[in-house]
Amino acid sequence: MEKCKNWFNDLSLFKKIVLIVFIIIFCTFLIFFLNLQFLIKQYEKELYQTSAQALNHASASIANEMERIESISDQIISDSIIQENLYQLNQNPNSNRRAVYKRDAYQALFPYTFSNQYIKSINMVLPDGSNICMGNSDDIKKFDSAALKQIAGESKGRIRWVSAVEPGEDVCCLRMLRQLKFLGLNQLADLCLVVDIEALISDSLRNAGYSSDNAPFVLIQNGRRIYPAQPYYDETYSALLEEMEASKRTYTITSIGGEKKFIITGSLPVIGWNYLYFRDYNPIFHNIRLAKLQVIVFSILSCIVALVLMWMVFGRILRHLEFLVRKIRCFGNGTLLPEQIPSYNYEERHDEIGQLHRAFDEMTKSVKVLRDENYDKQLLLRDATIRMLQQQINPHFLYNTLDTINWMAQKYGADDISTMARSLGNLFRISITGQEELIPLSEELSFLDNYIQIQNIRFKDRLNFEMNIPNNISHIQIPKLCIQPLVENALKHSMEYSDQMCRIRVTLQERDHDYQIQVANTGSQFEENLIWKIEHREITPQGSGVGLTNINSRLKLLYGDAYGLTFYNQEGMAVVMLTIPKERRSFHAETHDCR
Repeated sequence: MEKCKNWFNDLSLFKKIVLIVFIIIFCTFLIFFLNLQFLIKQYEKELYQTSAQALNHASASIANEMERIESISDQIISDSIIQENLYQLNQNPNSNRRAVYKRDAYQALFPYTFSNQYIKSINMVLPDGSNICMGNSDDIKKFDSAALKQIAGESKGRIRWVSAVEPGEDVCCLRMLRQLKFLGLNQLADLCLVVDIEALISDSLRNAGYSSDNAPFVLIQNGRRIYPAQPYYDETYSALLEEMEASKRTYTITSIGGEKKFIITGSLPVIGWNYLYFRDYNPIFHNIRLAKLQVIVFSILSCIVALVLMWMVFGRILRHLEFLVRKIRCFGNGTLLPEQIPSYNYEERHDEIGQLHRAFDEMTKSVKVLRDENYDKQLLLRDATIRMLQQQINPHFLYNTLDTINWMAQKYGADDISTMARSLGNLFRISITGQEELIPLSEELSFLDNYIQIQNIRFKDRLNFEMNIPNNISHIQIPKLCIQPLVENALKHSMEYSDQMCRIRVTLQERDHDYQIQVANTGSQFEENLIWKIEHREITPQGSGVGLTNINSRLKLLYGDAYGLTFYNQEGMAVVMLTIPKERRSFHAETHDCR
């Protein structure tokens, strides 16, 4: 399963869509095919039942015709002329008028012979064995005379239908003709009506829409074929009848002699004879199979056409995504687009593909601009580095000059000039040397001390500077040049525009998690929200004001937004407080977690 998932994931988008659509079409076709099979099965079932019911009509027609023949036999036995002449023959076995009696009885049969088209002959077999026959007297010879006599005697006047000795086209409607005169009920003769069952069956099947020419109709009496004369898979009759009786169906489909047959069974209600009707399956259901085949072929062709159209449409749509992928690869490799990629104006497309191409093109333009700007900056940085290297000699020359001034001032007893020269050299040396972002607090205080020495010489007694820094924390790391600009800002705003004495106090307090360095001065006050106003350009910073915003930005970049500068007024003094954490490492961990 995992391999199949990986294989599917590795396919291109076009192949994935084609595969999904193919599966959908295949499933739809499969469902359609199964429904078609179900509908055809149901239709065939209805057709089978309809065919069986239609044949039932044919069997009913045969039974009705046989009942009419039985009615004719009733008329014959009740005919007074026939009764009288047969009575005389029975009572006067030696009379010379026997021939006249037979003639009169024979003539009386004449109207009954043509009362039904299927009656071939009417036979009255007398007790002495003689036969009064209207029709072909040979017809009665197809039947076993002894069996006829026995059956008639056992029937006691009831109608019995008897088959011929050999299967053929004739059957016999048999009954005993008994004396009605004086209700004697003595046997006068055996009445035997020979019926053309072949013509009767053929006409009944034809009227029901069937034909017995190519589809044999087999009559069975007690498991023996009595019609037609020619054998037709006689060995299968018993098995077929048992099978359909067990399944309680009137039809079945089976192969006999290598041919598929549609077989209908039933029984004649008058006499209880079974019948089997054999029809070739293929000619009946040829049109159904042909229609089924046509539907399947048409469906397959429709699916193929749909797949081809889908291939063309999706290929035309997704080729633009392929173009985008190739553009991305070329851009990533830094190569030009191949010439075989056609040009296309995606500015005129407003769908998702057009938006993707336009966004990528805009991104590539922005990246190129950034790349060019970065290249220009690298050139400027290289030039600045070269110029810095070229001018490295200037600080050494300045240091030497300041040292010379210091020694000359000491030689001539100018202590102030010596102090200023030495302090200025130290300030200059510290400010331009070293690339460290953080330095020990002791170095920052040393830099501040040199700056204060110069300012003391400048302002003399007007400057009162105090510094309260515990010695045990002089090793902490702080940003370079972050305290001196605060002191310089305090001097500027408290002394340059006033002749009053200025008091500046630098203190450091240790908290639980941070250090707070406070620079307070007299002679000036801070506005509320000073930093916010400078950042939002409500106040334009000048001179040291720019330095304050830079220090605040550096602190936030180094330690986070929770640290930086805070401005407030307290006890008549303007106070700026610098807050840094004790552990810078914790800030980096938090920053990493935020990412």
